[in-house]
Amino acid sequence: ANVTAFALLGLPGKAYHSGVGVFGFFGANAAVFGPLVFIIFGYPIWRFGKLHGFLTPTQMFSARWASAATGKVVLVLMLLYTIPYIVIGIMGGGIAIDKLTDGALDYSTATAVVAAATVFYTTLGGMRGTAWTNVFQASVFLIFLVVAAIGIALHHGGSTAIGERIASEKPLLLVENFPPGMWATAFLVGPVSVIAFPHMFLRILAARDSRAFDRTVSIYPIALLLLFIPVTLIGLWGAVLIPDLVGKASDGILPQLVATSLPEWLSAVGLAAILAAVMSSLDGQMLALSTLFTVDLLGDRGDPRRQGRITIVALALVAWLIALERPEAIFGISQFAFSGYTLIVPVLAAAFFWPGSSAAGVIVGSLAGHGLLAIDALLAFQGSLSLKALGVMPVLPCLIVEVAVMVGVSNFTGKPPEAARAAFSDPFGPPPWRLGGVRTP
Repeated sequence: ANVTAFALLGLPGKAYHSGVGVFGFFGANAAVFGPLVFIIFGYPIWRFGKLHGFLTPTQMFSARWASAATGKVVLVLMLLYTIPYIVIGIMGGGIAIDKLTDGALDYSTATAVVAAATVFYTTLGGMRGTAWTNVFQASVFLIFLVVAAIGIALHHGGSTAIGERIASEKPLLLVENFPPGMWATAFLVGPVSVIAFPHMFLRILAARDSRAFDRTVSIYPIALLLLFIPVTLIGLWGAVLIPDLVGKASDGILPQLVATSLPEWLSAVGLAAILAAVMSSLDGQMLALSTLFTVDLLGDRGDPRRQGRITIVALALVAWLIALERPEAIFGISQFAFSGYTLIVPVLAAAFFWPGSSAAGVIVGSLAGHGLLAIDALLAFQGSLSLKALGVMPVLPCLIVEVAVMVGVSNFTGKPPEAARAAFSDPFGPPPWRLGGVRTP
């Protein structure tokens, strides 16, 4: 569920322009910090979810601070950042089909096909259906990606020959092209944000026992390396194999190289693999938002299954209409969404590890941090001076403001009832804390 159009198309597109450093900027960071974030926050989510029967993050945060408003604020923020994430999935599928069919199925039609297909099997299968399709889809794509990287290299004389061309024609792609401050804070955008993805949060809550969670922590970094190394290389190679792509046109470098470097039958397999991977995250995101709408907003009003399906169709339609405009490169849209998710993580930290936090502190702090991020995104879109001028990822100053306001307001406002705090007082439960063993909540 974590293999998205960002990784498949946005990351190669970024490597095309910025070079090999993209792997360290996102790939290595995700492999190192991702499991750590899952251990720190993932197990408490699962534990408290099982102890108290929470179905959604809204329910969890409302209970933690005995405040429905707190849960609703988090709900709105998750919805806000997941819609653009769904948009990039539909964009990615459309770009892949357009490039691999050489325009026989244009971008507009292709995006409609991707959205419709995802809606179809998501509304039929539900959580269990999407979980099993995700396992199959991710496996197919990871295998194809390794084969494709080898095939592309062989078609162009081997990886050494391509590397020599890059060193000769575009040597700057082989050095670190990110300011030190950006590099040092990149982990805040990728690995830290994943735990706040609604579809990841819901799947942690739905895990049957702790072994499922432990397997994820163990396998996650290996899978990410299998993903990020080939896509970075393919984007880097594309800079000399298909040069002069401008801006968001580089989002299509992976399917373009597949189409021009591999046999037709393997290109067809590649199209299926890319679409499988894109839809493996799309379905989870749509299902997650449908659950949030149905459980947290609509409640007991009407048939929940029918409401959920209507919600999925409506979300897909809105996302498709936005995707038709291709508002920005996939990497840029993803970076905004990831930054927003990262700003939800302090709420998790306060819920599990800070008994003295207050509902008012969480709400006001969240509004301050996310408000600053929104202003920065608007200024950047207009070409004005943004927080990037500080030489760090824009999410860092937003995070500092959010935490400072949260702490300040919490110190001067009333705390939740003792019962609410006690219900979240032991995030990791009794020892032993080890991977592989079955732990009870």
